[in-house]
Amino acid sequence: MMKRILLAGLLGGFALFVWEFVAHDLTPLGTAGMGRLDQEDTIRAYFKQNIPNPGLYYFPAPDFAPGLSSAQRQEAMTKAAELARTGPTGMLLVQGAREMITPRQLITQFVLDALSMLVAAFLLARLPATSFLNRLLFVTALAFLPGLRTLIPMWNWYGFPAAYTVAQIAIDVVGFFAAGLILAKMVQIRSNTMAAAS
Repeated sequence: MMKRILLAGLLGGFALFVWEFVAHDLTPLGTAGMGRLDQEDTIRAYFKQNIPNPGLYYFPAPDFAPGLSSAQRQEAMTKAAELARTGPTGMLLVQGAREMITPRQLITQFVLDALSMLVAAFLLARLPATSFLNRLLFVTALAFLPGLRTLIPMWNWYGFPAAYTVAQIAIDVVGFFAAGLILAKMVQIRSNTMAAAS
């Protein structure tokens, strides 16, 4: 039965992968909440000259120079908080020159999708015997976990756009539903077998 679970996870992962392509390339969901900077060429030139190290930056950030005392660190945090109240604030992810989409990225995404569905299939196989609809709802409900643990906290703490947050959650829910159709069908025998054994 483990082979069936593995196959279900792989097929479910493929369904999720295909849906993610459709969502990002053929619907507005992939770019919801994102915008284009005015004077992008000027800004990119500034980044290239003034931010030599790729990384994730946030501003206003406390100036925690080495060797600061606790009082000085608190003062730096207070100053940053005051600057934040007057705006603007933000996060900035800067990378060097790179290809937008590479085979390695696509392969990595498929592996992650397949692993996600393998976990879902493994959990589904441990449920008592239940209906196809309940199994489908179980897999679909798992899609809310990344939203509750990552996407909504990013909106809450760092101000990620609500449109972006909702769109990414929608992509997850639809993708898990599509993969769940496969998992709910293929893991059916496992559930019924467990019920008969008990």
